[in-house]
Amino acid sequence: MLKLTSEEQRMIRLFILLTISRKALETDWIQLEKASLRLQDPYLELTRATLDRISKEMSEIKQYMFRHQMKVEKQKNDGLFTEYFYHCRGYSGSMRILNTHLKNQVHDYITSCFTTISRPS
Repeated sequence: MLKLTSEEQRMIRLFILLTISRKALETDWIQLEKASLRLQDPYLELTRATLDRISKEMSEIKQYMFRHQMKVEKQKNDGLFTEYFYHCRGYSGSMRILNTHLKNQVHDYITSCFTTISRPS
């Protein structure tokens, strides 16, 4: 059995986190565009800036994964856990992550993005 390095584990988890975060924000973006809010533009700008940040981070992670021959695929979600299958350096494995843990991590990540994004000049 292949033992992933701590850096490989970190990259896999970050890839999963960013993928879920991006999907959530893209869904919210669609809802925000449809909403009739008095101050709709700031919400859209904040969401767009966060999506741009996620895209930049995803690009770096995907480059790392390409260089290290890594792939991650979502397998199944049984309501309690989501299972991910990974390929790394010619070996394969899987990891199961508690859905509430994923949700909390996505919440914390997006919250930190919202509180650290500076207004473009």
